[in-house]
Amino acid sequence: MQGPTASERLRRSLWNAIAEDDWAQADLDAAVSEYVREAQERDVPLSEICRSLRVHVQQVGLGLPADRYETIARHVTALAETAHRGVFRGRHTTHTVDVPDGGTED
Repeated sequence: MQGPTASERLRRSLWNAIAEDDWAQADLDAAVSEYVREAQERDVPLSEICRSLRVHVQQVGLGLPADRYETIARHVTALAETAHRGVFRGRHTTHTVDVPDGGTED
């Protein structure tokens, strides 16, 4: 069985961010980045990616006041533009990385 698509993960992350009113979520960052990466693999232009993301925000945030919708859409668009440039690596991580200590002497 296949896991959720990038679009499904994006919708879930958007729903959580809207419900919690928390936009500094690694889930959302990763979902937007994955969505953009998959679109780039299909040669979808950035303008189309951003338009599609706004539709996702509109569908997930159905019933939101217009100004809140616009704020959310701008935030998601900014994440997409950054991911599209290839400089976006996510804001937070829940993974622990062990780094060897090269400065200690035995």
